[in-house]
Amino acid sequence: MVSGNWLWPTDEQKMRIAVIGVGAAGLVAIKHCIQDGHDCEAYEQTEFVGGTWNYTDEVGFDKNGLPIHTSMYKHLRTNLPKELMMFEDFPYPEDLKHSYISQEDVLQYLNHYADEMDLRKYIRFLTQVTHVEPMDDNKWHIEVQDVITKKKESKTVDAVICCNGKYSVPFMPHIPGLDSFTGTCIHSHCYRSEEPYKGRTVLIIGGGPSGIDICNHLSAVANKVYCSLKNVRIGFKFPEKAIMKPVVRNVEGGKIIFEDGTAENGINDILLCTGYNLSFPFLAPTCGITIEDNYIPSLYKELINAHHPTMAFLWIPASICPIPTSEIQMRFFLATLSGRFILPSKEEMLKDAEEYRKKRDVKNRLVHDKASGNLEREYFDDLAETANVRGVPSVITDLHNCVKKCRNYSYCFKILDDENFLQIA
Repeated sequence: MVSGNWLWPTDEQKMRIAVIGVGAAGLVAIKHCIQDGHDCEAYEQTEFVGGTWNYTDEVGFDKNGLPIHTSMYKHLRTNLPKELMMFEDFPYPEDLKHSYISQEDVLQYLNHYADEMDLRKYIRFLTQVTHVEPMDDNKWHIEVQDVITKKKESKTVDAVICCNGKYSVPFMPHIPGLDSFTGTCIHSHCYRSEEPYKGRTVLIIGGGPSGIDICNHLSAVANKVYCSLKNVRIGFKFPEKAIMKPVVRNVEGGKIIFEDGTAENGINDILLCTGYNLSFPFLAPTCGITIEDNYIPSLYKELINAHHPTMAFLWIPASICPIPTSEIQMRFFLATLSGRFILPSKEEMLKDAEEYRKKRDVKNRLVHDKASGNLEREYFDDLAETANVRGVPSVITDLHNCVKKCRNYSYCFKILDDENFLQIA
């Protein structure tokens, strides 16, 4: 079966599919591949499922010499209700009444899912993917390495699904003079608890979910907490104790100068809550994937590699419900592999991606972001209608829109059906 210049296997053929990473998206990928009748092997460089939801006190590098992947910190509470973080037909335990839950609750849920769906037998733990490149016969050459013994192995597969996460490589903003700062400065990727900040004066740079959450934690123990940001996201509230400041203009040793001309001295610590960069270090240049300020121009529907369409990237869109997104993305991708949906030519897919970028009319870093307007719903509907696959129930985006307007962590929610939810104050 042919799509553009790409030769697809017949409907009767099983495909050998490699999944890279077994966080929530990777678990979704494994389950859907197996359900669709394919052979699947997943690679995870740690010994756990759950990806970034695994907490560790360690920062920097792990015992096997690999960069610490997780950005999890103590006392983290989800910024989405659990009702928007559920696998299909797999609810959280009934005795978990709260909607905004802890990191431990989420990790337990992911492990329970892996066990109940019997997914662990498809996962090779402590195995790092070091190289992926396309082959002339439309297959993929993959090199993996045992992270303990360092033994290397080569594989040939028919398709690749990248689920290696997007919260492990910090985005470090350019702030003139930051290297002259006389205190400590770390990215939130290396933040683990509020304990080291007791009685200190801290500047948090960034106003996303982690910046606000960490600000709340530090306000309870620090002497002063300054928060520097461009604007506050709708629905998020900083603690009253926080001192709001505009963007940092420059740093002069122990003096922090802001864009409005004001300055602060005596700041002990700077925390950069400035987000993360997409990174796929295992991809060879011949894969055709480039990243332009966190925008990937060659992804059709922000999912499929237009140059080599048996490669998919789950959950590239931001500010979107991650697990429901991964579920519909897998339905879309597997429809292309089976021939239930015939992809356009490479040229048409690239044109579609570029037209979407122009329509968004934002900086590259925001092209994949679905925070504004009805972009999340439009994305779900576009995938469903384009490939004629089952969509995401409207209740998911309706509830998401509700909580974006006001995040009251005492609220509880219950999804009644595909269209309705109940809010319990």
